[in-house]
Amino acid sequence: MNKTELLDLMEKVAKNRDEIAFSILFDFLAPKINAYYLQNGLAKENAEELTQEVMSIIWTKSDYYDPSKSAVTTWVFTIARNKKVDFLRKNSKINFNEEDIREFLYEENKTDIINENEIKEQVSKINQLLDEYQRKIIKMNFFENKSHKKIAEELEIPLGTVKSKIRHILLKMQKLL
Repeated sequence: MNKTELLDLMEKVAKNRDEIAFSILFDFLAPKINAYYLQNGLAKENAEELTQEVMSIIWTKSDYYDPSKSAVTTWVFTIARNKKVDFLRKNSKINFNEEDIREFLYEENKTDIINENEIKEQVSKINQLLDEYQRKIIKMNFFENKSHKKIAEELEIPLGTVKSKIRHILLKMQKLL
């Protein structure tokens, strides 16, 4: 199907709510959207569900499509990409716990056994190495379980700054230990 035919079908859906035109669009686009999701590592069930959601958006928001801004397929795959990002954000839960931090800090020496005295020494070294501000950020994130967004709000700094500071502090701690 060429661009002109897709544009014609899209206009029929947008202007007249033409179900036949939408059916033709669906038959053409749905397999491509589904393949896009599968190629990006989504499970078959999730890919099918997101494909249905994208097609539903195309039906309900077809009047928002502006042919002067993009091709039909560009508009459709932008919707598909946004749906994928939303899905991944919604379904990826990042939970840090003490064991995760320990594993990160000792990724090269996973077989080492850490006794209580070693831990006390290392905590003391970390306290000396980090300034009060850095200790506060680490405490808020790992011990108070505050999200990066919440930390940014409380400290009144940009979210990206919080993320980079935490990463920098962890790298600094890893080098020390």
